[in-house]
Amino acid sequence: MPSSSSPAAAAAGEGSGRKKAAGRRLAGVMLLLRLASLCFAVAAAAFAATDGAALRAAPFRFLLAANAIVAVYSAFEVAAAAWEVAGGATLLPEAMQLWFDFGHDQGFGYMALAAAAAAAREAATCGSHGGGTACVQGDIAVGLGFAGFAAVAAAAAASGYRLACFLATGSRSPASPSSSPY
Repeated sequence: MPSSSSPAAAAAGEGSGRKKAAGRRLAGVMLLLRLASLCFAVAAAAFAATDGAALRAAPFRFLLAANAIVAVYSAFEVAAAAWEVAGGATLLPEAMQLWFDFGHDQGFGYMALAAAAAAAREAATCGSHGGGTACVQGDIAVGLGFAGFAAVAAAAAASGYRLACFLATGSRSPASPSSSPY
């Protein structure tokens, strides 16, 4: 038997399906970005922590502390993103989760960048002291710190996009294209 639903209702249902698929894709991208920031932050903290000579310098201690903090935050965000991908809902109420993510991404991204920049300046002078492997290990920690910042910055851009979608449409998913030909 033919369905009694109107073509407009069918088009609305199709648009809703596209909107959900776009939201799932964006949540999946967010999960990958959060996982990348976690991996880079943990690796940068590990390299900074195992370099005893570099830890005598305050910028490397700052790099270690900042990346450890970013790693803890990223672990929480990986769990929240996995929860969202698996269940389709956020841990916190939607508006609160979006503002939490956007604000903390900005703050922790800046902290990661500041720490990597401070340690990079110190690492640049390391070669003149004849540090050898300690200098190489410090350079790797700085590079991983910058990579961690890049991942947090990309996640901040994506969370900013989700927040803008929420403010514009009332949903964290991007608006679906209209089925109207006009």
